[in-house]
Amino acid sequence: MQLHDILYFITAFGDQAVILPFAITVAITLAAAGARREALIWCVALVMALAGSLIAKIVFIPCGHLLPGLDIRSPSGHTTAAVAAYGGFATLWVKLTRDSWTKLAFIGGALAACLGIAVSRVALGMHSTPEVLFGAAIGLVAPFILYRVEPPASEPRRQPTLLLLLLPLSLTLLFHGATLPVEHRIDQLAKVIMAWLDICG
Repeated sequence: MQLHDILYFITAFGDQAVILPFAITVAITLAAAGARREALIWCVALVMALAGSLIAKIVFIPCGHLLPGLDIRSPSGHTTAAVAAYGGFATLWVKLTRDSWTKLAFIGGALAACLGIAVSRVALGMHSTPEVLFGAAIGLVAPFILYRVEPPASEPRRQPTLLLLLLPLSLTLLFHGATLPVEHRIDQLAKVIMAWLDICG
């Protein structure tokens, strides 16, 4: 396998076709575990991060050329989604478990995944370094919100907790390679909105 293939394999884990089923499954299994409050906050945190990415793209795609020094045409949505979902998932588990080794495993795994996806976006020429850093900053909204949430008063039941760990992670492999053609649609939407507002021409 060549380096180019490895980079594409890594970057695919940040695609919306992988992130969205992962996020939905985490919410469902949290609710099944009795942690309904955490499920709701997980959804709010992910929606805020992804909405932030969408808004940033709508602004920067047509207007980024007005700030050439930033070198940002379109913030990296893959990086935002990875930091929000995988970073948020690790943060959630740090709050839910008392075992230090488990916490380290989740933090290490999330950091490796997010860093790998971010580096792959730059290495593949999909985004500039500032675009990836901007995307990561937006994605940090989700882990921050989840970190600020107080842990549940009681531990989730054992079986749903196990599913919470295994099912969403297995879905990332199941949906790996699938893509959602959202970038082109966001690009069109951004240009339509800014043309309607008659700015950033």
